[in-house]
Amino acid sequence: MLFKTELTEVSTMEEMDKIVKALNTKGIDATTKTVDLMSGGLLENRRSSGTFGMNAEARFVYKIYVKRAELESAKSVLATI
Repeated sequence: MLFKTELTEVSTMEEMDKIVKALNTKGIDATTKTVDLMSGGLLENRRSSGTFGMNAEARFVYKIYVKRAELESAKSVLATI
């Protein structure tokens, strides 16, 4: 993501939605990326099948990005949540 930097990453969609809405109310444009931790990459390993007893809610990580120029403002908004 050109000219954007990662603000935070969260493990639930509800947290992501709450943060993005708070940023938008302050006029900060946020971009999100969802990472599936169980999808296989170049090297197929345990991530592709999971582990017995693994929490299914921990499957996804939601990364939130903002413009580099707005990072400090976004951090202050994040601190109020």
